[in-house]
Order: sequence, then structure tokens, then C-alpha cells
Amino acid sequence: MSASVRERGQVLPFMAITMTVLMGFAGMAVDLGYYQYQQRQQQSATDAAAIAGAQALLANNTCPDQAAVQTAAQNDAAANGYKDGAGSVSVTAGTPASGPFSGDNCAVQVNVSSKTATWFSRIFGFSGAMATTATAVVKSSTSAPPGCVFVNGNLSSAGTSISAPGCSILVNGSITTSGGTINAGNVGYGGSITESGTTFSGAQPSKMLPAPNPCALITGCQYFTDNPQSSSTASSSMPGCMNEPDSKSQSGGSLALTPGSYGGLSLTGVDLTLAPGLYVFSGDVSDAGGSIHGTGVTIYQESGGFSSSGATDELTACTTSCTNAAVSGVLYFQPTDNSSASSFSGTSGTYNGLIYAPSANVSMSGAGSGYSIYVVGSANLAGSSFVDTPTNPGPNPGPTPAGLYIKNVSLAN
Repeated sequence: MSASVRERGQVLPFMAITMTVLMGFAGMAVDLGYYQYQQRQQQSATDAAAIAGAQALLANNTCPDQAAVQTAAQNDAAANGYKDGAGSVSVTAGTPASGPFSGDNCAVQVNVSSKTATWFSRIFGFSGAMATTATAVVKSSTSAPPGCVFVNGNLSSAGTSISAPGCSILVNGSITTSGGTINAGNVGYGGSITESGTTFSGAQPSKMLPAPNPCALITGCQYFTDNPQSSSTASSSMPGCMNEPDSKSQSGGSLALTPGSYGGLSLTGVDLTLAPGLYVFSGDVSDAGGSIHGTGVTIYQESGGFSSSGATDELTACTTSCTNAAVSGVLYFQPTDNSSASSFSGTSGTYNGLIYAPSANVSMSGAGSGYSIYVVGSANLAGSSFVDTPTNPGPNPGPTPAGLYIKNVSLAN
């Protein structure tokens, strides 16, 4: 046999070894690529789970509520394909034990571990184990002031002067402002902000997580949620009070009402006085060019909207001494299923107490000299003064959720 034939025979084993090594590298590349893909998927799920855990803190009104955090984080991770206890998957959530947010009860750290499939790389002892982590911080180290304005949708402001240095203004949607001055202890928005010529003399607006509806944390508000009022039954719970299901119309002069249930009011230039107590309206209430006065009153707008554009409106909720079924701290309550637009626009109006219309567009101007808490669907602000809230926004607003303190959200992987 010639030398050249023997040399060709020696090449075959070398080629086999080389092909094996090349196939091994190719297999490793496939495994590595798949591993990186799976890791990105797991990291995205971890980020989302951390945000879900942070939102649970907001909804449950207590940062240390780790049971709610764990449940929310695990449910969110499962929805993204990482169910705790399924196969090799483990999902844990709680207060960070290390890092810049160590021990912060208003931070949520989520850890997800799993194993991804491997083919060639297992030959070299690679198990495919993956571990990802994310931390969501729902408030800064310095607590923002209690919330007094909660807008579920968008807020627009034209030339409005807002003086609320002890108050947080929270907008789940977007903020649009033109002119005016806003002095608030905290201004948060979930969408975007567009401002033209507006001076923010207090806190600068900052991005935030969606804030939950705070009604469940405000005693009077939760009372009406649990006990919805009806014009057909309200007077039966208020002995001696009025029950006038038909709407009233009047132009000029004065009108005095006592607590009870009414259809609606269509007033023009009327000086309306409300005696202390609860008023349930099943139709539109409108007083154009007149004024409305009442101390210790609660207005429950079962259906229809409320509109006042008088010169000197003065409406104040009761606080400690409430009579005739009025509810402490609640000035105006419009149930969630009533989306009729409402307006509190007295030229020099004073509205003190909770104004709750979570599904309605509410136009507001005027000032609150005692305390005011606004929970509305969307808001249009106008006028020279909107709200003047002291550091403590009310004698009985109830505790406010962490969402009313939120100033930023950060994800740290």
C-alpha cells in the first residue's frame, strides 16, 4: 500500500473527532441561545410579578402585607408561564434582604428560579438552572403627603391656581395643563403629562404606578358602598324627613330643603339652603346663577348629575356631630354606576368634605377651606383657586393607601 493511501486512512479518525467537536460547539450554541431566550422570558415574568406585588401593597393599604405580595406575585408569574411548584419553578416574593432597598417594607423583591431544557451542554455538566430577580419600589424613602385628589382617568387644568402643599394629587391617566400655578406636596401621573406655561411651585410631577380607588379606606365612602341609597327607600330610614320623588323647578327667590329623598332640582338664580342631614337625589340637580348653602350635609346622587355655578356656594360635610343620616366626612357621593357629569363651580365656592364620583367627569373650581378629598373619573379644573388643603386633609378621611404616597417605581434586576 502506498504512503498516500495510508495517510488518507489516518485522516478519517481525525475528521471524525473534528466533526464531533464541531457538533458539540454547535450544540452548545443552540443550548446557549435557547437558554438566553428562556432567561429573557423569565426576567420579563419576574419584572411583571414584582410590579404585581407592589400593586398588592397599594391595594391592601399596608406596605408590610407580605402575604398579599406573595399571592399577587405568584399569580402574576403563573399567568406568564412560571407557576410556583410546577416542575422546577420556584417563585418567592417579599421585602428585599439585601441591596439598596434592603429592609424597605415598601419595596418588593421577586425571585424566580427554574431549569430550562438542555441537550448537548448537559454532557459538560450544565444543568440549565436559571435565577432571575426584580425589585419594584412603590414609594420613595421620603413619604409623600396624604392624597386629596384622585383622578382615575385624565386631568386637565386651564389657568388654575392650586394651593395644596400638604396634599398628593394622583392621576392614573394623563395630565394636561395650561398656565396657572400648582403647589402640591406630590403630583403623580400614570400616563403622560403635557404642560404649557404652568408653574409647579411644589413637587414636580413624577410617573407613578396606578393608584387604587381609595374608597374602601375612607370610612364614610365605604359605608355608602356597602349601603347604597335609593330615593324609594331613603326616607324610610330617616323618620320625619321629606320624600318628594318629583323634580322641583324654580326661578329666583330662595328655597329651603330638609333631608330626605327627591327627584331632582332645576333652579335658576335661587338661593338654596340645605338643613343638616342626608339628601338623596334621583334626578339632575342644577342651580345656575344662584347659590347653595349647607353645613353638616351629605348629598347622595343616585342618578343624574350635580351642577352648581352660583356665586357663593358654601357646602360642608359634618365631622363629629352628624344628624338626619348624614355621613361623617362625606359631602357628595355619586355611585360607581352613575357616570353623569357633575360640576362644582361656584365663583367663590367652598366645598369641604369628600367629593366622590369615580365614573364621572367632574368640573371643579372654588376652594376648600377645611379639607377636601376628590375621587373622580376625570377632572376639568378652572378658576382662580381650586383646593386649599391643610397638612392633615380632614378630620375623618380614613387612612389613605400607599398608592397615595407613590412617587416613583424602579426595577432593579
